[in-house]
Amino acid sequence: MIKNLKWIKVLAFATVLIFLMGIFSGCGSKQAKEEVIKIGYVGALSGDTAVWGQAGLNGMKLAAKEINEKGGILGKKVEIVGMDGKGNPVDSVNALKRLIDEEKVIAVVGTNFSSCNIAMAPIADAKKIPLIATAASNPKVTVDENGNLRPYSFRIGFIDPFQGKVLASFALNELKANTAAVITDIGSDYSTGLTEFFIKQFEQDGGKVLIKVDAHSGDNDFRAQLSKIAPLNPDVILIPWIYKDVALIANQARELGIKSIFLGGDGWDSKELLTMAGPALEGCYYTSQPSFANPVTKPFAESYIKEYNINPETEALFGRDGLYWIKDALERAGKVDPVALRDALENTTNFEGLMGKINVDPKTHNPEKACSIYKVSNGQFEYVGDFAP
Repeated sequence: MIKNLKWIKVLAFATVLIFLMGIFSGCGSKQAKEEVIKIGYVGALSGDTAVWGQAGLNGMKLAAKEINEKGGILGKKVEIVGMDGKGNPVDSVNALKRLIDEEKVIAVVGTNFSSCNIAMAPIADAKKIPLIATAASNPKVTVDENGNLRPYSFRIGFIDPFQGKVLASFALNELKANTAAVITDIGSDYSTGLTEFFIKQFEQDGGKVLIKVDAHSGDNDFRAQLSKIAPLNPDVILIPWIYKDVALIANQARELGIKSIFLGGDGWDSKELLTMAGPALEGCYYTSQPSFANPVTKPFAESYIKEYNINPETEALFGRDGLYWIKDALERAGKVDPVALRDALENTTNFEGLMGKINVDPKTHNPEKACSIYKVSNGQFEYVGDFAP
């Protein structure tokens, strides 16, 4: 009986010990988790525009590496979690939900597609997680159709009205264009928005838009629409599309004998465009964010090439600046909390990123920043300068 009692005591002690170890182990695990700040990225990591999504994610990861080497954010390490939105609104919404619900991120950077961010914004608001769009430029990314602020949506880039006005002003004043034509991707918020604001500004300042024709991305044959433009011989033709479609449209236009100067927005901004379009875009212009043309970005570009063995797309700068902006806001907030982070992002003044200084308008969450113009010259993108309408 005494022997049995001894064994009972031993078993009881062992049970208590295991229980206590479990508690302390759990506490340690919880503490370890608290030492990491998870931040998400949503972009097209596969598909036709993966060159942008991969660059944005790489840019964030490289920035996280820099930040962690210097002690992290508020003493905590940063972990970047990327999800594939495929450049599609439904997939982007699903990616955002997974980042918030499963990965427990405190903020998300991405995407560079307005249609995706417009769809994602209500999710960010409902779950109270800040969402920072990169190059998504439609005004409805941060303000809904009724003019109401989307409280948890922000952006790094400028908006389509500004970009459209700059293009129109540049065409009239710098290129001395009097007439224009437009070919629009009718299924794209980005393309239709840029079209609207270009036409409004161009005609307001004395130019004449001779014709606007519509098409859809993926059509692959735009000759029917371009044949309506050709006989009008406009000075400039606005092509506010994504670079793969731009290359097709430009080559088909030249085949039809169209000699107009082509203009575009930041959807042109990929070095793949130069290869795909060949000489068809020589002497043409597009607007975009301040990019790797700025000498201040050279050290980051060199680090990127060393890390990934590939030349960076501009989206890499968006990813980089997005993370550093979150770092700046968290440090001003003084705590790792998504609501406090939102408030700090909204009250940002003079944040100095590699893409320029950001001051946020609290009524729209849009930044005040420069718009750069680039020219296709000798098969390269040549920086022309920064412009305002």
